[in-house]
Amino acid sequence: MTNATVRVCSAVSLIALTVSLGAQSTNPSVSPAVTPTHNGRIAGVVIDSLHGRYVSGALLRIEPGSFVAATDSLGKFKVDSLAPGMYRVGVSHPLLDTLGITLVTQPIRVGPDSVTFAILAVPSATTLIRRWCRVQSGPYGESAVIGYVRDPETLAAEPGVEISIAWVEIDVSKQSGYHRESSLLRDTADAAGRFRICGLPSSLQATLQARRGRVATPEIPISLGDRDVELLARTVFLPAVAVAAKTGRSNVSGVVMLDGAASNGGSRVELVGTEIVAVTNEKGEFTLMNAPSGSGLLAIRHLGYEAQTIPVDLTAREETRVTITLPKFVPMMDPVLVTARRTAALDKVGFNQRMKTHSGFFMGPERLEQMHPNVLSDILRSVPGLWVRYGVNGDIVASAHATSSGCVQYYMDESPYVEMKPGDVNRFVTAREIVAVEVYQPPETPPQYERPGGSCTTIVLWTRLKIRG
Repeated sequence: MTNATVRVCSAVSLIALTVSLGAQSTNPSVSPAVTPTHNGRIAGVVIDSLHGRYVSGALLRIEPGSFVAATDSLGKFKVDSLAPGMYRVGVSHPLLDTLGITLVTQPIRVGPDSVTFAILAVPSATTLIRRWCRVQSGPYGESAVIGYVRDPETLAAEPGVEISIAWVEIDVSKQSGYHRESSLLRDTADAAGRFRICGLPSSLQATLQARRGRVATPEIPISLGDRDVELLARTVFLPAVAVAAKTGRSNVSGVVMLDGAASNGGSRVELVGTEIVAVTNEKGEFTLMNAPSGSGLLAIRHLGYEAQTIPVDLTAREETRVTITLPKFVPMMDPVLVTARRTAALDKVGFNQRMKTHSGFFMGPERLEQMHPNVLSDILRSVPGLWVRYGVNGDIVASAHATSSGCVQYYMDESPYVEMKPGDVNRFVTAREIVAVEVYQPPETPPQYERPGGSCTTIVLWTRLKIRG
């Protein structure tokens, strides 16, 4: 595709029908005086063919003039008091910006005292992939992920950013065990900040990450549907800074709902990769302040409920609002498939490799299942060099190793985990969520788990949120 935008015209997206609203004379011998009116109307609907739904919250501009309207929850709109004449209808919506297209009709005739109906439609996945992708199909399929990389504050294009999509395919049978294959596809944002990763399979569960030097987004979960051809459009925000920031001027707030609970309080909400964390009040409300701008990931935990992660796009220009519902925790089934997926996931995060080459203390899924622990601290009691004592907020874990100062530091699914009060880790992470554990004393801590000036024992916890079975 040579142009940054695609204009979709009414040849495929507009159906117009004019209906007279004026009163008719009952006496054919009388010719009533013709009086200019401004009672023409354009009404219609905007349809998202890509996702099979209506486009709500779209802004409609009627030109010429300054007439505007917005679509409701069913994608409907109307504009009244139009003088007779020819008009164009244009649509603005974040989805269209991400797709890199404009949606505008051919000229529509509006008569006096009449209504003209217009149906505008976002093109299908097949049409858009044909415009975006140089090659329609690839080694994995005909689906695609497309979008733009932008600065979160200025919204300027960010060229040269590497975009990667990673996933693992697992084939499981009780006769031959399991076979896993890791896949990774990349693209680099062009001068307009545009990227495209084509030839993907449908029914895909993967992660997307943007990286420029030392600055990178978290691995953002993405999924493609089950149709033969699927398209996902995503704008990714990456700050134009030299190093990754842990704080900033962005805020995110929202509500965490607990499925079936009388109260929504007590959930832990953290911005992955930072030490910014909050606990929800009785209404489930929370606010995270002074967060770094860019595309990020929220992790939400509550005992007895399935932990969730959701992507968020943060900017200092406005506060981000989210609503999350945590479902009740349900134990996994199909042990053959669970084992296969866990092994593949532990390979991906490097656990199995570190267990072979590092001198830390390791516990994998098989050993943890034999322990039958009730709480997280029950697991850590069995680790040499750690000791557990009672605390007001829960069992406090400390280091007894000679090389440490008695302190411990946690990593949860690759990100720092900060206790808001000593011992409160048991309040937010259950023993049955833990899939694997790594413990390192200061001299042997891998570089990715070292903190500046730290001499603490490092405890790395892998949970079902990251190591899915």
